[in-house]
Amino acid sequence: MTSFDHGRRLSVVLLVVLALLLVPSVAVATFSSREAASLSVGTDRMETPTAVTGTYRCAPPFFTEGVDVTVTSFADAGPAGAVYDYRLTGPQVDETTSSTDHSVSMTSGGVVNDRRATQWTLTIRSRLGSWTGTPYTRTINCPARQASSGSL
Repeated sequence: MTSFDHGRRLSVVLLVVLALLLVPSVAVATFSSREAASLSVGTDRMETPTAVTGTYRCAPPFFTEGVDVTVTSFADAGPAGAVYDYRLTGPQVDETTSSTDHSVSMTSGGVVNDRRATQWTLTIRSRLGSWTGTPYTRTINCPARQASSGSL
C-alpha cells in the first residue's frame, strides 16, 4: 500500500469523524417566537341523548297487547352527523330502527294478551362510525286490562 493510499484513507476517516460531530449540531433547532397557538386540538365523545320528549300509548288489550311510542325530540351534545339507533323491547318483541332525525314513531308487534301488566323499554343510542354513546333508556309500564298513555 502506498503512502497516497494511507493519506486517502486517513482523510476519509477524518471526514467521517467530522461529519458525525458536526451534523447533529446542525440539526438542533429552537423556537424563537413565544406566541400562543391559534388552533386547539382535542377529542370528542358520543353523548347520551337527554331531554327526550314524546308520548306513548298502551293499546287497549283485547286478544293482543302492545305499545305505540312517538319520540318528538331530544338533545344530543355529541359530535354532528350521528345516527340514532332506536329500540323498543318487550315480551317477545324487539323492534329496531335507525335515523339521523331526533324523532321517530315505533309500534310494538302484537303480543298475546296475558292479562298482566307489561313492561316495555325504549332505548336511544347515538352512533358515529364505530363510536357509540351510552344509551338513553326509558321503561314504560302498561297496566293490566286497560289502555293508558303518557309522556316520555
